[in-house]
Amino acid sequence: MNAYFLIFFFLGLQSTLHCVGMCGPLAFAAPIQKRSISTALLGSLSYNFGRISSYSYLGFLIGLIGINHWFLNTAQWLSILTGMIMMTSVFLGAIETWPIIRSLSAKVGSTLSKLFPKIKKAPGFSQSFLFGMLNGFLPCGMVYIALIYTMSAPDYLSALLGMFFFGIGTLPVLFFLPLIGQKKLLAYLPRYTHKVLLFFIAALLIIRGLGLGIPYLSPAIKAPTKAHHQPSIECCEVQ
Repeated sequence: MNAYFLIFFFLGLQSTLHCVGMCGPLAFAAPIQKRSISTALLGSLSYNFGRISSYSYLGFLIGLIGINHWFLNTAQWLSILTGMIMMTSVFLGAIETWPIIRSLSAKVGSTLSKLFPKIKKAPGFSQSFLFGMLNGFLPCGMVYIALIYTMSAPDYLSALLGMFFFGIGTLPVLFFLPLIGQKKLLAYLPRYTHKVLLFFIAALLIIRGLGLGIPYLSPAIKAPTKAHHQPSIECCEVQ
């Protein structure tokens, strides 16, 4: 798997520790039928596929903006910026609680929350899928961080796939969250695991953005040699 997508996967994987605490009650309230093991598993799969679809769509929209096409070495600086924001959130708390972002997040969350009751009228497994889609659009600091890093994608398809792998990273924990419950999962998670992993991934992003010439870890970023070409990253060249 490309190192770019691996970063998204591990970012999603560690973000589930944040999601269990912040979004656990909402996931547990997902309209999943638990008449049998098979219906419960299908319902949770539908719910999580809805979430991942929303993340992928947001990545696609960011990719259409194409910031990496406008500025030289955007990927390098966005990697450093993403890492710095992640490190700041370790000490100041989740991004959605920061003063400037908090009011905007509250308005978006309030608007989307009005749509949840209407989902109950949808048929079958579409209820859990639509519930997951709305959940994916709710304000979340970890999604914000992933979307910032998505701006470094060379094209909209890479941006879409980046957020898709972010969603896949959240799947191992959030697939079982609606089935098991928030308190049981939290009982198995060390208290500061999320912050330690967040700090570690932030450090990797900053090191990667510095372009130290270390293969895969911090590849050198070279200026394009031809017009209309993207900057290339040593050992994983992007044309």
